[in-house]
Amino acid sequence: MDKKKKIIIISVIAIIIIALIIGLTIFLTTKNKPNGDNTKVIEARSSQIAKLYEKLSNEEVFSFTTTLDENNKETYAKKENVAYLDTVYNGEESKYIIKDGNSYLLRDSDKVYYTYKNNEVNLNKVLEQLDAIIQTELVEGKEEINGKNYSYEEYSGLTNFTIQLTDNNNLGEVKTRFYFNGNKLAYIKTISDDMQELLKIEISDKVDDKLFEIPSDYISR
Repeated sequence: MDKKKKIIIISVIAIIIIALIIGLTIFLTTKNKPNGDNTKVIEARSSQIAKLYEKLSNEEVFSFTTTLDENNKETYAKKENVAYLDTVYNGEESKYIIKDGNSYLLRDSDKVYYTYKNNEVNLNKVLEQLDAIIQTELVEGKEEINGKNYSYEEYSGLTNFTIQLTDNNNLGEVKTRFYFNGNKLAYIKTISDDMQELLKIEISDKVDDKLFEIPSDYISR
């Protein structure tokens, strides 16, 4: 191989190496580039939400309560293969126990229950909601709520953690922020254009076993 060909080959290799270095630098810079004040984009697999999902997945029993106000809140509880769901929407309460492959609707006012056979749609409600989140990317940031600073993780396109906001049929671009106090999830805010909904979050590993049982004095209908 003559000297001229060697110079050409070495030059081409050098150009390729330089291009790869520039491309890698741009990728890493973009991945961690600030997005507004105090924000950056990261992968959700290493997020606080991913850690919360793992923690709850390993819990034998837990409850997850979201509260908009006294007339709009939801409590979900899980113990092994049994779940309990208590939803208050505009002051109207609905209670479900999910077990043995069925869902049972309880009506406390009449002391009756209704059986929906082969229906376990809400058995793993919260875990399924969290699992869907960790497949995406997020934006990290900080914000003050009720006079206290929280770090948050923001995800786009989510409407799972809302109570009333999804009643609006004209939702625009939706973003959901999960606010943490250390490792503790404290609030969830869903934002759509000029509308938003802030839910207070309470998670506990202390759950009354009676929640998972149909009261003995209730009649099947």
